[in-house]
Amino acid sequence: MTQVTTPLVGDLVGDVGKPPATVAADQVVGAVRAGIRRSRRWVRPVGDLLAAGVASLLTLAVGVPIEPVVMVVLVLAWPALLASNGRYHRRPLGETASTRSAGVLRSGAVLGLGSWVLQPWVGTLADPSVLVPATAAVTASALVTSLLRRPDRNPTRVALVGHPLDVETAALELMTSPRHEVAALCVSEAPLAHRGEIPMTVGVADAVAVARRSGASALLAIPGPDLTTVELRRLLWGAAESGIDVYVGTGLLDVAPARMSVTQGAGLDLIHVRPSPSRGARRLVKALFDRIVAALALLVLLPALFAVAVLVRRDSAGPAIFRQQRIGRDGQCFTMLKFRTMTTEAEHVKAALSERNESDGVLFKMKADPRVTRVGAVLRRYSVDELPQLVNVLLGQMSLVGPRPALAQEVDQYTVDPRRRLAVKPGLTGLWQVSGRSDLSWAESVRLDVRYVDNWSLRLDLEILVRTVGAVLSHRGAY
Repeated sequence: MTQVTTPLVGDLVGDVGKPPATVAADQVVGAVRAGIRRSRRWVRPVGDLLAAGVASLLTLAVGVPIEPVVMVVLVLAWPALLASNGRYHRRPLGETASTRSAGVLRSGAVLGLGSWVLQPWVGTLADPSVLVPATAAVTASALVTSLLRRPDRNPTRVALVGHPLDVETAALELMTSPRHEVAALCVSEAPLAHRGEIPMTVGVADAVAVARRSGASALLAIPGPDLTTVELRRLLWGAAESGIDVYVGTGLLDVAPARMSVTQGAGLDLIHVRPSPSRGARRLVKALFDRIVAALALLVLLPALFAVAVLVRRDSAGPAIFRQQRIGRDGQCFTMLKFRTMTTEAEHVKAALSERNESDGVLFKMKADPRVTRVGAVLRRYSVDELPQLVNVLLGQMSLVGPRPALAQEVDQYTVDPRRRLAVKPGLTGLWQVSGRSDLSWAESVRLDVRYVDNWSLRLDLEILVRTVGAVLSHRGAY
């Protein structure tokens, strides 16, 4: 077994071998971390018990007639229900605030339904005037503690095993999230170059020992020619004996879990990937929702839109509404509407400013664009200039949520991945807008838009609409 060290798998060098004292120190650190994880197992159940007690007392204080004995039983049963829904299991790599909240809501539903079914034994708790407030109070207490958890406070330590290049890609992805911490690397062959601080071991057979020594609670295995199905099965056996969770990379990129299911065929374990729906009932619901919301928004905002139009006209010469040809779904051209935020000569002087372009892709972006008017700068800061596109949504040319509507000259420069954006209608807001807008690189913007197109759902649209409010108020990337 050969060990080297690395900060990040991308710059791999050659310092080979680790002194025995360093290996022993790593083992001690790993044991200490494992002990800390074990001691933390009781923190969350006790916290939920106390939160449920406080919630029940508050419910009693506002006049809900809960009998003391029933209240005690309710509070004591609550952590057990949460445990049955996986709340206290070791945090998986893919866990989010929504998945944690789903477990709490399931527990609340079981508590309410169970109290109703056991009405002869639970007495007044089954009365709706008691059942609803009591269940809501304890469920809300656990939801609050779930949402207040900081993802970077106790990140999941992960050891990676596979070919050096595959491990590099996975490590870079994991390091972008505060929920994960790369603890160690175990590669099938010595890399060409390597330097840094993350321990690296050459030899996939030692992956479980490496994970245990580094204090990792999860092992991410990336199959390939150097990590065969037989070796992977042996890793599963060893990890199970050590209490380490194992995750197997699929090689898929940005595929939502809802689109995948595990199946078997001809003795093979397979993952079935379902395509995102391009038509059908859900798309019809999206189209109706878009047009209804756009119509209502235009009616409500009409006085404000008129006032903005007057300000634009008074601030600089030219029309209040800027019209521009954009490319929509399946390459169809349409006229997009915006409040004018630049001078009328903006398109003519754009060529002269090309050397000051701050974008690394096909877009043209400048933080201090001299063509932007005074009122235009304010409209852009709060994204008010985009509101006339509600008319485009009402006409069915755009959607409330979707990729950025592109110019024809931009589409002419598209490669395969960016062209995937044209599979759906462009949107008034989108995943890239709520993730950083103009602060993102071209590659990041494309990846976010493609992720949206491939994993579209009504729930995702609602999440983006909610996040749009925060993105607008924060002004991040708005210029």
